[in-house]
Amino acid sequence: RQVSTQSTWDHDGTSETGKLKGTIYAAGYRVHEFSADEALEFGEQGIKFVPWSYRRRTWYIKCGDDKERKEWLGVFETACYKSVAPHDEDACIAQAFDVALRNTRWNFWFWGWWGQAGGEAERLGEFILDLLDRDIVDAILDGVPNNAAKAMTVDLVRKTIGATVKGAVSGAWTSSVTAVRSLSTSIQSSVKDLLTPLLEKQKEFKNTIVSKISGTVNPFLADKGANLLKPVLNVIFKPVTDAFVLAVQGFHSHFNGKIASNEFAAARFQTTLDYSDWQMDWWSGPIHQGYVVVHRMYSDDMATIASLLVGGLTPYTVYNMVCDKLKLIIHRAVFTFGSLAKSIAESELPSVLSHVTSLLFHDILIMIKSVIAAVLTAILSSPLNELVLKPCKELILPLQETIDAIPIPGLSMLFDLNKMLEEVVYNVRDGALDALISASFSDIKTTVSVACAEIGVKALSV
Repeated sequence: RQVSTQSTWDHDGTSETGKLKGTIYAAGYRVHEFSADEALEFGEQGIKFVPWSYRRRTWYIKCGDDKERKEWLGVFETACYKSVAPHDEDACIAQAFDVALRNTRWNFWFWGWWGQAGGEAERLGEFILDLLDRDIVDAILDGVPNNAAKAMTVDLVRKTIGATVKGAVSGAWTSSVTAVRSLSTSIQSSVKDLLTPLLEKQKEFKNTIVSKISGTVNPFLADKGANLLKPVLNVIFKPVTDAFVLAVQGFHSHFNGKIASNEFAAARFQTTLDYSDWQMDWWSGPIHQGYVVVHRMYSDDMATIASLLVGGLTPYTVYNMVCDKLKLIIHRAVFTFGSLAKSIAESELPSVLSHVTSLLFHDILIMIKSVIAAVLTAILSSPLNELVLKPCKELILPLQETIDAIPIPGLSMLFDLNKMLEEVVYNVRDGALDALISASFSDIKTTVSVACAEIGVKALSV
């Protein structure tokens, strides 16, 4: 769902008509409740927005009502998690800036992940200040005498440098964007006029590729579908479906028991949630029956098709693929329950669990299909490369050599027939696998619907 990057409070505590108190762009912040000292300073409890960067301000919002504060805390946590930094209204300028800033950071040896917060001018200013700190300012400030005035001196110097740099960067960015925006329409028009015939020619090349390779791809898929994929699908289809359904039932039963024994009371909520999340990985934990079915598929069922697994794929590889997806979707369910349940009354927890379980049943329909498709794709990978892609690349080689010989910079990149070939072949492969799996999809839905009825939750349609 969409979460606004702005949060506003429109009542100043004195006017019944309301008054805008301010705007917080939540990107680049995390939220906490007031510490004991802060509650004492402000006279009541509240929530604070703490920035990743020490150069940005911290926001304090007073909220003395415990129930209301916990509700807003959940809202603010979601806003901070999902919000993105404000960008220029022109998508081309915004994307170009993001790429340019990333490459510039790398050029100056600023590696790794960093969070985006603030508009383009603020982000560029932050980077320049980081560079100044590393190369110049930190060394100078380290030389300030270590006495009672050091903290105040360092803070004053940093604020002065920050204000100077950000002011200069803001002015330079505004001038640059204004100049670029004035030319944007004419540039886009020229580029479209130049690219349109090339893109049309690209479609022609794809059609040519399809006609050239159809005699190779279609017989391959027909042969492998009958002799390789269907036998594998018949073996793994039911165990994978049963494993996911049993895992959901185990999740629901475990959380239902915790709710009944009042272990999700406010004082123990997070501890119980974290421990339950950990238990989902245990072989003997709440989703044990799901793991048992997957292991039986690996150790017994797949012995009959072991000879069909090629290209390094083994029954153990398939076992791990299914277990990883199983854990992923169950951990997501635990997180979803925690997000929805932590700020509501304990009497409403069973309703939240039913809702989450319904969502989980809906999601396993998609996940089962995804897991089976991933297994079949892995099985096809090696023979597809050897029996289809290699001979097809030989078919289009003369055409690619003709394109490469044309002395136009970048033309061979735009018309990379090998990439076009792979795209076409993979699309055909995915369509064939989808048709094969979809033929059995009604059986998955029936199994899931029966499980929903047994638990007593509403099945969501896919």
